[in-house]
Amino acid sequence: MLNWALYESCFSTLHMRQIWSEEAMLSAWLKVEQTLASCQAEQGLIPSAAAEQLAQISACQLNEQALRDKMQLVGRPIVGLVEQLRQQIGPDYAPYVHYLATTQDIMDTACMLQMQRGMAEIQLQLEAVLIQLQRHSREQQNTMMLGRTNGQHAIPLHFSTKLDVWAAELKRRRDALQYATSHGLMVQIGGPVGDLSKYPDNSGPAIKAAMAEKLNMSFAAPHWQNARDGIADMLMALGSLSASLCKIAQNANLLASSDIGEISEGHTDGRGASSSMAHKKNQRASEFAEATARLARQRAEQIGELTLQQHERSGGAMIGEWLVIPEVFLLCSGALMWTEQLFSNLQIHADVMQQHIEQHIEKNTPAF
Repeated sequence: MLNWALYESCFSTLHMRQIWSEEAMLSAWLKVEQTLASCQAEQGLIPSAAAEQLAQISACQLNEQALRDKMQLVGRPIVGLVEQLRQQIGPDYAPYVHYLATTQDIMDTACMLQMQRGMAEIQLQLEAVLIQLQRHSREQQNTMMLGRTNGQHAIPLHFSTKLDVWAAELKRRRDALQYATSHGLMVQIGGPVGDLSKYPDNSGPAIKAAMAEKLNMSFAAPHWQNARDGIADMLMALGSLSASLCKIAQNANLLASSDIGEISEGHTDGRGASSSMAHKKNQRASEFAEATARLARQRAEQIGELTLQQHERSGGAMIGEWLVIPEVFLLCSGALMWTEQLFSNLQIHADVMQQHIEQHIEKNTPAF
């Protein structure tokens, strides 16, 4: 359903869908193969001409139907990719395509490239939300509202305080994302069992370091082939961000309810319409933000199950990542999109807030 034309723009952004598209994935696989060949050529492991020839191939030259057929047969997509690249590069240089590599080297590093782009997009979206929250906070410095604790009226507080608490929470989530990204984005170059043992003269570590530099990532020693904590840290950071977004959206929706009505989403004609109750103007941005954020948090929790690797490689757990990782990014992007829209169009009804304060004071002032 995330790919349905009817729904896709409700659950994710166009840019994030492009980052996690099939075309982007194929391009990432190809880039990793090309970068690996370039680094190996620089170290004298393969002819420079082989790396140069491989660099000329683009993803649009790949036969996608043949890739799908081979995937169904083999159960992994890289075998078909390598076959096509070897055919295109010619017999003289074919042996140097995917040289000393294994499928997981290519798929893991390519996934990291997509996660790198995805995290950058998430950070941009989060900054846009923070800008809106901070704008409202500046504009509402003197606006008072009733506090609410345990579902009951408490005492008045500045509306800007509520906004500032939300913003401070999201800044902490931003810091957690940045930390997880800086530690989790790592190239995966190890060969069949991750230890670079097929590389001659201990040249493997130099290749891994060169790959990391070219792709602007770090690397792990000896490898992270069966240690998925870096991926887990990044996805759990996205999950925690989504939990915060869910809480904020839910609270905004409550404040916009008919019984409170202290804020609203700035409706346009037809937006939030009901099919049976013409008078209704439902709060769509906050409810979609809550829904997508809930789903993103739940999907992120699934990565814990997929870190339970066996021995040097665990295919069943790795395959699960193919679905979970993109969905977390897609849904988190949707949650941020709706949250930014919510606060971009937010209308604050200070008069209603003041009425509620006065009613509260009147109700709770003892009669003499």
